[in-house]
Amino acid sequence: MGWVSQGYVFYHGEAYTSMNKKCIIIGAGINITPARLAFINSDVNDGDYIILVGNNSDALNALVEFTRQVYQDLNIEVKPITIDTQVSLVDAVSMLRGMIESNAPCDVVIGIAGDRWVTTILSFLAMTLATVGGFVNVSVDRVFVMPSDKGEPIDWPIIPRLVDLSLVEYRVLRLICSGYSLAKEIVKGYASRFNETISLQAIERILAKLRNKRLVNGKPVGKALMHESTALGRLIACS
Repeated sequence: MGWVSQGYVFYHGEAYTSMNKKCIIIGAGINITPARLAFINSDVNDGDYIILVGNNSDALNALVEFTRQVYQDLNIEVKPITIDTQVSLVDAVSMLRGMIESNAPCDVVIGIAGDRWVTTILSFLAMTLATVGGFVNVSVDRVFVMPSDKGEPIDWPIIPRLVDLSLVEYRVLRLICSGYSLAKEIVKGYASRFNETISLQAIERILAKLRNKRLVNGKPVGKALMHESTALGRLIACS
């Protein structure tokens, strides 16, 4: 496995599920001072879910201890995630996206204060969540960079999407991620998973759009096409 997760979770009451809940992701390097400043600028509140991301477990553990001391009176959950530098970008982003989606609904704040690799991962995470957030009850509220031990955070002026995607396209892509590969299989899976009927012709049009957007590839099998997600498709929709 390319990445290793070490978790420390602490609670002070019942889980918080309001839409006001924030999912805060902080990138950290060996020097955790910028990450600590990113925390201070993230406006942590009661009930928030916090993910710490870095490639040094000792640094993350120190950051957990800092968080526990500063926010000891709040009902928050903190999860440090150590990501091996050999892990693929798609796997790293997909893993973090899945963690955030499992804590939806929430407003996402991403504070980037790590090395280049962590910065790359969190940048793609921000763009991925901006792409699919409306489908999974997640809203990217803020992305900022903490450039040094001192100074003010630099906010992204805009959070771009990786690709324009409709709800039906996203659902079909999810089905392909789940193993549905032929159009006729997707028709049945769509009705079963989403309790909505969709025609074979409509699915074929959607698949053509997904191929044009380079989210899936089609491999001829007899007279049909067998579909599988591309790296971009996996980034957006696969677990």
